[in-house]
Amino acid sequence: MQTYSRQDLDTALAATGLPEGALVFVHTALYAPGRVADTPLAEISSRLYAGLRKILGPRGTLAVPTFHPGFCQGEPFDRVHTPATGMGSFAEYIRLLPNAHRSPHGVYSIAAEGPLAKELTRRDTPSAFGQDGPFDGLIEYDAHLLMFGCTVEATPFIRWAEERVGVPYRRWLICRGRTVDGDTSAMRSFHLYAGADGREPALCLAPLRTALDRTGELSRSPLGSSSIERCRARDFAVAAVELLQQDPTALLARRPTDNARRPEQR
Repeated sequence: MQTYSRQDLDTALAATGLPEGALVFVHTALYAPGRVADTPLAEISSRLYAGLRKILGPRGTLAVPTFHPGFCQGEPFDRVHTPATGMGSFAEYIRLLPNAHRSPHGVYSIAAEGPLAKELTRRDTPSAFGQDGPFDGLIEYDAHLLMFGCTVEATPFIRWAEERVGVPYRRWLICRGRTVDGDTSAMRSFHLYAGADGREPALCLAPLRTALDRTGELSRSPLGSSSIERCRARDFAVAAVELLQQDPTALLARRPTDNARRPEQR
């Protein structure tokens, strides 16, 4: 595995142009750039956190996806104790910080730490990507999307745009299950804009990447064997909506056969 120094990490993070006091939504493929020299693998999350905090200062807010797709397969969602699934060790690191907060959506929750954490995670909407939901909040507060070791294709913000436009290759589903929030346990329902054929559609975001590159809204900072990418959530959302309004199937790797339908109970 390739190694890079702590100074390399700090330099790459500084090169992203993140301003002090910013709100940053972080996605990671933590080991894609390699490993930090003289740092155990288990401590890379804390090194990344320290590097980001050095830039953002105490006024900055860090947010991460803490998704739990198992809710739709009958697994309960405990707002405090259910770990994120497939979101990487940095997401878990942020979720477990003493001052972190987590949103209540059983499938698409986010966790955040910093001055805006409570405001972002108090938002409780049937769809996490819907109006006044936490992803709306990220846009409202001008969040930056930071892709550590991965590319902008990894961000779930494409779902926000797909819902706004109403793409024909998705349909509304309702997932119902048990949620636990402290001492409160309840059966709750959440809305998902899922693949129309019951499977997640294969997307190709190359046209969106091209649009962001063309306007200079996507930046890259090399690090080890990978890079760090950054763009504003608002810029990503606007570019995605514009593409999908021109052609609702513009970001599909292949065309669907079914149209969106009304919510189904699952």
